[in-house]
This record gives sequence, structure tokens and C-alpha cells, in this order.
Amino acid sequence: MRSVLIPLFLMVSAFLILAGCGSDSGDQAPPMQQADDQGGGGGGGGEALIISSRTYVSGSTQARVSGFFEVNASQDLNKPASITDDGHTWLQYGVSGAQELNVLFTNSEEMAENGVTIGVGPYTVTATSTSGECRTKFDVSPAKVSGRFSCTGSTGYNKDTGQMGKVSIEVDFNASS
Repeated sequence: MRSVLIPLFLMVSAFLILAGCGSDSGDQAPPMQQADDQGGGGGGGGEALIISSRTYVSGSTQARVSGFFEVNASQDLNKPASITDDGHTWLQYGVSGAQELNVLFTNSEEMAENGVTIGVGPYTVTATSTSGECRTKFDVSPAKVSGRFSCTGSTGYNKDTGQMGKVSIEVDFNASS
């Protein structure tokens, strides 16, 4: 019995090692991925938005918020705080928690969800692609990620007063790798 198990164990081990080697071609981003979601769903229609692992060297965002609080400003990419790795993306514009405009775009391939958080002074609003209040559009290429969030009826929050209110948001962003 033992003489059968050892060769079987070695064959299974060799198979697993070879299967793990694979080729790098599966790690390459497609030439261009476009996702357009007209309300709900991940990158588009409930499918995951796939962004290959990368760091970012430049980018900017334009954010407009109206309703409970007002913002119409732009901000540059915070390069050290922006990365895509292991199926997750964080694109940070400005400095999180700062008094001036700061915007964070997030993407999770596993959850097929992306979101945007906008902050300025004591105000913040977070919206996601799966909340039903947002329309999203994204373009992903090996050298650039860009997109738009357009949301109506998102809930804004004032951390100083504890008050909440409804806002509409429009966010355009881009980040080059």
C-alpha cells in the first residue's frame, strides 16, 4: 500500500507545482475594457471591473456635489496612496480627511463593486455602484483608468453636527500608470 501512495503523492505534487507555474499571459490587462452601468451592478451590469495590478504616476478628478452640501472642485492624484493590487483598486485624490477636496475611488473585483467617497471640510458622501442611485462608466487600458460616477439621492454627512442630507454627485476621474 505504501509503495502505491508515495508515487501517487509525487505525481499529485508535481501536477500542482506545474499548474501553479502557468504563464504570465493571464496577468495582462486586455487592450481596453469599457463598462457602462446605467444603475446598479459592479463594473457594468453586475460584472466585475478588472484592473490589472499597477501603480499610478499621474491623474486628476473633478467633483461636483449639490444639495445638502456644495462642492465644485478638482484635485490631483495622491500617487503614494493609489494602487491596484490583488483585485483591489484605491485611487486617492488629495489627502483623506483634509479640509480641501479629497476623493477616493475604490474597486473590488471579488465583490463586483466600486465606489466613490468625496470629502471636503466636515462633509463627506459615499456612493457605490450597487446602491442603485448611481450610474457609472469606466474605461480601463494597460496605461490608464478613467471613469465617471453620476449619483442622485446619495446621503451626505456633516461630522461636526451629525446632520445628514441628500446630495447629487458627478465625479470624473483619471489615473495613468
